[in-house]
Amino acid sequence: MGVTTMRPLGPASANEPLDEVDFLILDQVRELYTQADPPPVDLVERIRLAVSMAGACEPLARRREVLAAGMRGTDQRRLITFDAESVTVMISVQPNRDGTVRIDGWLTPPAGHPVELRTARIRMRTTADADGRFVLDGVKPGTAQLVVRPLRGRSVTTPAIVL
Repeated sequence: MGVTTMRPLGPASANEPLDEVDFLILDQVRELYTQADPPPVDLVERIRLAVSMAGACEPLARRREVLAAGMRGTDQRRLITFDAESVTVMISVQPNRDGTVRIDGWLTPPAGHPVELRTARIRMRTTADADGRFVLDGVKPGTAQLVVRPLRGRSVTTPAIVL
């Protein structure tokens, strides 16, 4: 009776190319991870935003978020506060009937600073009034960041949020 020798799965050394068995195993591992821990639906959009922000030198603000307790049962507003050393930004995000969202914002200390909303695809700009209030309406839902550009000092960028 002959002796059967089995070759270990995968290449015999790191220098050998992968074969069909290796690719089959890798496909099965990918499928396992896809089922057990699927990537977020908006992962590509988050990556695009991160790449578009590469090299930005603005400090990031810390985030706090609460769901607004509305008087009506259909109120779906979210209140989000971002704290940075030079400015605090509070926004209310409310869905519009057309599928877009409205962002009402307030800056503290109040001032007429330029405000920019960044997504992977667009930039929307506005300027806060003297009381620090600003509005961005008709914003498509997705991952976004706000940038506040104080008249003096460095700009402040919020962490990415999903609108």
